[in-house]
Amino acid sequence: MTTATERAEPLSLRDRRRQRTQTELVDAVLVAIRDVGLTDTTIERVSAVSGISRGTIYAHFPGGRDELLRAAYARLGSELAERTRAEVSAAEGWEARLAAHAREMFQLAADPNIGHFYNVSGPTLIVSGAERGIGSGASAAMIRETLVEAQRSGLVDPAIDAAAVALLLVGALREAAMGVSAGQQDPHQAHAAFGILLRGLAA
Repeated sequence: MTTATERAEPLSLRDRRRQRTQTELVDAVLVAIRDVGLTDTTIERVSAVSGISRGTIYAHFPGGRDELLRAAYARLGSELAERTRAEVSAAEGWEARLAAHAREMFQLAADPNIGHFYNVSGPTLIVSGAERGIGSGASAAMIRETLVEAQRSGLVDPAIDAAAVALLLVGALREAAMGVSAGQQDPHQAHAAFGILLRGLAA
């Protein structure tokens, strides 16, 4: 039986070029944010970093800087989810799998400009849309799955609501990550504190 994926037409050369250009522009936005911070990440800066003209930038991102920032924010969320998923898969034990979420989140948060953009300034600019919640949504789903498996194995209190606790843990991670990004919270201390929360879930 032929699947929908197998039936899908390959991208045309034009579409592949378009995707490549958009990827290069988002790369340039992230480089600019990392190098000079969000305030100085302008269309002119992105053009200089990427070597792509202003006109071409607007052809791909008609919304200009705001649309580019949304794409960069979405990229960071997707990459965070991918790294976290890999770390969770490699970890042994439910506590280690949940701790992987904190480690990856705080590592990103500790990156001065990128971490601040993702955890502090980005959410104030991108208050709605598909870009919001990519990373946290993936974390909530993974945490819930880990908790349910641990409950079935008798390792986590069966009385807890895994979905509700997953959302609360993600909220705690985001709040701590904001502190790390602002330089108000040590990432190692935040990670240790998250471990204490996890031990309170044990059966």
